[in-house]
Amino acid sequence: MTFVDNQVALLSGLGVCETGLEVLTISGPDAPSWLTTLSSQKVADMPAGESREMLFLDATGHVSHTAGIVWAGEVAWLFSADAPGLAAFLESMKFHSRVEVKLRSDLLVWGFFAPSAAREVLAEFGPIWADPWPGVTAGGTAYSPRDLVHPGESYAAYLGVVPRAQLPQVRARLNSVWADCSWPVETEDGYSLSAPVFAEVSDWDALRIAAWRPYGRDIDKRTLPHELDWLRTAVHLNKGCYCGQETVARIVNLGRPPRRAVFLQLDGALSQLPPPGAELFSADGRVGSVLCCANHFEDGPIALGLVKRAAPLGQLSVSWRAGDEEFSLPALQRLIVDSSGVSWRGQVSVDRKGFFDLKPPSAARSLNIGG
Repeated sequence: MTFVDNQVALLSGLGVCETGLEVLTISGPDAPSWLTTLSSQKVADMPAGESREMLFLDATGHVSHTAGIVWAGEVAWLFSADAPGLAAFLESMKFHSRVEVKLRSDLLVWGFFAPSAAREVLAEFGPIWADPWPGVTAGGTAYSPRDLVHPGESYAAYLGVVPRAQLPQVRARLNSVWADCSWPVETEDGYSLSAPVFAEVSDWDALRIAAWRPYGRDIDKRTLPHELDWLRTAVHLNKGCYCGQETVARIVNLGRPPRRAVFLQLDGALSQLPPPGAELFSADGRVGSVLCCANHFEDGPIALGLVKRAAPLGQLSVSWRAGDEEFSLPALQRLIVDSSGVSWRGQVSVDRKGFFDLKPPSAARSLNIGG
């Protein structure tokens, strides 16, 4: 199977994908309030099965860890790009809290797109996390241009878990379910699929990049939530105090995060893809770097990048070295975070002590994140 087959099958609900993510569980009577206190999100009031996203920030507001959270009974399941690091951080913050942190290294995290028979199969092993991206969830705001039709509007991505010890059986079960389809399957877009797929991390990355979806593996030590438009889904501006809250509120009040995310359409002249950290240049010099890159089934080589807020809006170039060779490609830039640096809340003053209730703008999509 090619990456085209893999990605088309995933979007058609006829495949599952390795995601490179990991999972941990949090249990104990203090878990709901404890996680709410430590993170950027309200999670104490979540009903079982609902999906949200949360960030863990340092004292200066930079992103340290990210996670998607869903409750199964009294246990919180956290899906993360760095579950061991997040588990270590949470262990260090337990103090006298009645919580238990458990890294589930016995489980793999698979992704799929709805509707899919994979949901019923994976639900046997743990809760399903429904990605809220790119909806502006309760307490959130957005930094994209207001008149933009977001490319992630149809991004119906879900995560589930599979026991490592049962991989052959789960694959066989999925193949058995999909065998009932009339193969080859013709998609609405004119693609012909000969079989279901078990896709790779690069396929998952391609689809999330096309939807402008940031992951925890895209951050560096200076990443602020505003720079990646993460206040859409992962920050509740009306909740109580948490580490980094002052910085989050100040930038919402005053605008102008120092950097902004961009979507990059790369020239396809080379077979190599730029790695994370490849440098981005304008005519005036270096302006930023690539966060992640993949081959997309329709758009070809694409990437997410992070540039200075004041970087020119025109074409950029991406440069990197592999061994003794240097490579460079033109990169067409598209705004993810508006260059004005002002969120949809504009210059509305946010009470950093009380955080009074402000509802998302009416233009925001009403999103069902119930899974």
